Formats: sequence, C-alpha cells, structure tokens
Amino acid sequence: MEPELGLNGDACSLKSQYDAAINDLNEAIRLDPDDVLAYTKRVEIYYQTGQYDAAINDLNEVIRLNPNDALVYAIRGDAYREKGQYDAAINDFNEAIRLDSNHAFSYSRRGDAYREKGQYDAAISDYNEAIRLNPNDVLAYKGRGDAYSSKGQYDAAINDLNEVIRLNPNDVFAYKERGNVYGYIGQYDAAISDFGEIIKLDPNSTFGYDCRGGTYLINGQYDDAINDCNEAIRLNPNDVLAYVIRGEARREKGQYDAAISDFNEVIRLDPNDAEAYAYRGRAYRLKNQKEQAIQDFEKALSLNTSLDWVRQELQEI
Repeated sequence: MEPELGLNGDACSLKSQYDAAINDLNEAIRLDPDDVLAYTKRVEIYYQTGQYDAAINDLNEVIRLNPNDALVYAIRGDAYREKGQYDAAINDFNEAIRLDSNHAFSYSRRGDAYREKGQYDAAISDYNEAIRLNPNDVLAYKGRGDAYSSKGQYDAAINDLNEVIRLNPNDVFAYKERGNVYGYIGQYDAAISDFGEIIKLDPNSTFGYDCRGGTYLINGQYDDAINDCNEAIRLNPNDVLAYVIRGEARREKGQYDAAISDFNEVIRLDPNDAEAYAYRGRAYRLKNQKEQAIQDFEKALSLNTSLDWVRQELQEI
C-alpha cells in the first residue's frame, strides 16, 4: 500500500463528495493559512482525482511550512512523475532520500521515474534498494520486473512477477505482465495459463479473453481464439481488439467472408485504424478480389506509412 500523508481521508472524500470536501478545506485554509493538516487533506483529494497541478501547489505550501518531511517531497515527486515531469520528480525523490536514507517509497518511485524515462539500469538499482528496505513492496517488484522485461532479461522479469503473485495471488496486472513475458519467449502455454487466471479473477472483463485469444491466435489455435473473442464481444460489442483477433483467426482458417465482416466492424468502430484496412485487404487478396485489396492497402498506407508489409503485399498483387 502506498504511504499517505498520515491521513485516511474525511467522510466527504471517502464518499466521493469531493467538491464539498474541497470547500470545507478551502475555508479551513482561509481561516488559518498555515494549517498543514488542511493542505495535506486537500492534497489527498486532489491526488485521488488526478488534479496533480493543484496537489503540487498545496505540497509547495506544506514544504514551506515543514521543509524537513521526506514523505512530502516524495508525494510531490510522485505527482510530478504522474505528469511526466521526470526530472522534477527525481529531484524531489533525491531530496526525500537525503532527508531519510531509508525511505523505501522514494526509492521505489524514483525507480518508476527512471523506468518511465527509459533509464532501466538506474531504475533497477532503485528497486533493489526499495526491496531491500521493504521486501514486501509489490510495486517495486512490478516496476523491476517491467524494467527487466524492457531490457530483454525475461527470466529475471518472470522471477519478479512470481514474487508479486506470491505476495498478492489476485493481482490481475501481474498475471497480465507475466503472460506477456511468456509470450515474448514463445512459452505460449504458460501465457495462456496466466491469461486464464485473469479470466478466473475477473470473468466479466474482456481483457483476459482478448489476451488469451491473441495468444491462441499466435499459437495457431484458431478455434480457441475465435471462442475467446466471441465471449469478449458478448461482454463488450465494441471491443475492437476482439474483432481484429477473430478476423485474423477466421482468415487463417480460410473463412475470408467472416474475416472481412469482422474487419468491417473494426473500421465502423474506428475508421482510422490502418491495420484493419490492411487486414481486410489481405483477406480480399486471398479471395482474389484484387481491386478491393488494392483500395484497402492504399487506405492503410495513407493512414500509417510505416506498414512496410502492406507495401510488400501491394507489390505482389
């Protein structure tokens, strides 16, 4: 659990009555401009609602009133990180660590900032320290696992995600990420198993079905892919990814008209989806409907010039 500013939130914020809570806190600060507790409560509400600039402004006041609180710098750093201002975030985490060299949260969040900047070695170093200080820091294991995966160190990534799942067996994110890593290294059965765990944990979400269906497709299990996509579409008739996966599985099975129908639906839902035109064009080409194929390939390239495989398809018509 992330550390908070010593607060659990008042009744208004817990009931999502944020405006009423903010009004009360505004009045408290008007009456006492040095009320640290009012600022910190208002920060919590701003943070919960994604108002990071407002949170930073209040944290500036808290730091003015209490310049030696490591946690306040860490929270402001995390607000900067959420805004993508990674250098400002790192500066705040540095200050928090200077004030408290055992501040595990700051190491973990500084690791996040380095990872999001693409500085994976620095991120891993910080996650190592966060985990040394707090061996049960699930977020540090997640972040380090992601950094290892980004570096292509898949075994290390899997080890970290195993630890996340040991600490929290119901962590959907960990199963998703581990399933993805298994997919990267071609262990499709393991990936399918992890995506199946997502479905067990959240059977009404399309996410697990999309992930597992996509892996079935890659693994050549086209009927299984279609079945998962059918379920995803039943749950969410606007699930673009499910139509794409099902369309590709149907194309692989030679069911070109059914595939085209799925890609039509993708285009209806997202008329600027370049790959949907490309996939439909490939189905048309396999049906020997060359004019429709050419039109779709040209449309795909007009939307995304980087689709080199589409240029190759056009050259071969």
